[in-house]
Formats: sequence, structure tokens, C-alpha cells
Amino acid sequence: MDKIEIDKEYVAAILIELLFEKGLVNKETYINVYKHYNLHISQAA
Repeated sequence: MDKIEIDKEYVAAILIELLFEKGLVNKETYINVYKHYNLHISQAA
């Protein structure tokens, strides 16, 4: 069986997005994470 590698930074960003959507992470934290990783911010922000 082949080993699957998932980028830890990507997983962390997705987790932050899920937490933000649930209201468990504030908007400033959410935006700072996405700015840090130069990621696209979802429509939820």
C-alpha cells in the first residue's frame, strides 16, 4: 500500500477555516492565517 502524504500547513488552514465557520475562531485569526499562507479566503469571511 502506498503512503499518502498531506501537507500539514494545508490541513491546518482547512481546520482553521472549519473552526471559523463554526464560530470557534475569530475573524482576525482566520484572516491572519490565510495572509500568512497566502491562501484564498472563502466567502464566509
